[in-house]
Amino acid sequence: MARKIVCILIVLLSYGQLLVAQSLTGIWSGKISRKSPDRAGVESIEIQIYQSGRNLSGYSFTFKDTSRFVLYDMYGKRDKKKQMISIREAGYAYFILPPGFLPCEKAFELKYYKIGKTQYLSGRWSGRGNDTTCFPGEELLVVLQKIRRPEYPIEHFVQKKMTDYFLRKIPEQDTLSLQEPEKPVTAETVPGIPASPDSLPRDRKLEIQQILKVTDSIVHVSLYDNAIIDDDTVSVFVDKKPVLLKERISAQPLTFQLAITEPGRPMEIIMQAENLGSIPPNTAIMIVQAGDKRYEVRLSSSLEKHAVVILTYDPED
Repeated sequence: MARKIVCILIVLLSYGQLLVAQSLTGIWSGKISRKSPDRAGVESIEIQIYQSGRNLSGYSFTFKDTSRFVLYDMYGKRDKKKQMISIREAGYAYFILPPGFLPCEKAFELKYYKIGKTQYLSGRWSGRGNDTTCFPGEELLVVLQKIRRPEYPIEHFVQKKMTDYFLRKIPEQDTLSLQEPEKPVTAETVPGIPASPDSLPRDRKLEIQQILKVTDSIVHVSLYDNAIIDDDTVSVFVDKKPVLLKERISAQPLTFQLAITEPGRPMEIIMQAENLGSIPPNTAIMIVQAGDKRYEVRLSSSLEKHAVVILTYDPED
C-alpha cells in the first residue's frame, strides 16, 4: 500500500511539473520599443511559443503597419528557478520593409510576471542586422502578454496571420482556450475606494500602447482629455487595483501617485473607457513624471479594448 501511495505521489509531482513546464505555450502579444535622445518608436510584436521541458521554439512576428513586417523562426530556453526566458530569432527572415531598411535579428531576455489573471513577459531586447548591431546605444524594451482568447488557433497562427496581414481580413472569434480557467481575483482597493463590482477592470482586450522605463521609484501621473473636451469618462487601474473610478477627464488633470518597489517588474496602468464621449473613441493624454523625466502618452480606449501603459523601474540606469 505504501509503495502504491509513493508511486501515485511521483506521478502527481511529475504531472505538476509538466503543467508548469507547458505554461508558456501559446500566443504572446505586446510591444517592443526603442528610444534614443533624437528618436523613439514602438512596434507591435506577437510571438508563438511551443515549450518542451526547458526548450522553446516558435515564431516571432514584428509589425508596424501594412508597409513593414518581419517574420522569424525563434528558439530559446526557460530557467524556471529564476523565472527567466531567453529567446533568439534565427534563420531566414520573411519581411516587407521600406527601401533602405533591413531586418534586425532580435534576442530577448525576459522575466515572467503575473498581474491578476494577466501573464506578462517583460525585459530587454537587442539585435543584429547586416553584420552590425541594431540601434546601438538606444533603450530597447519589450513587454508581452499572453492572449487568453487568441485570434487564431495556435496550429494555424502563422498561416492565418500572414494571410490576413496581406488581405486585411477581419479574423473570426476563436474559441480556443490556451489555459485553464482561473479562480476569480479578489480586488484590493486603494484607500478611499470601497470594494464594489466596479473595482475590477472589465473583461476587455488589453492593448499595450506604450512602454516606459523610469529611474525614480515615485511616479506622478496626470490624465487630461485629448484635444476637444467631449465628456469622456474613464476608470484607471494599477495592477488591477482601482485608483480612479468613473471620472470625467477634462482640461483639469486627474492625478495620482505611484510608488514602485521592485526593479524590473512591470507595473500595468489600465485606462478603461466608461463611455465614448460625444466623439468616439475615448481618448486621453497621460503625463508621467518620474524625477526630472517627463513623458507624454496619447491613449485610445473603447468599449471593446483597454488602453494599457507599462512602467518598468530601473534605478541603475
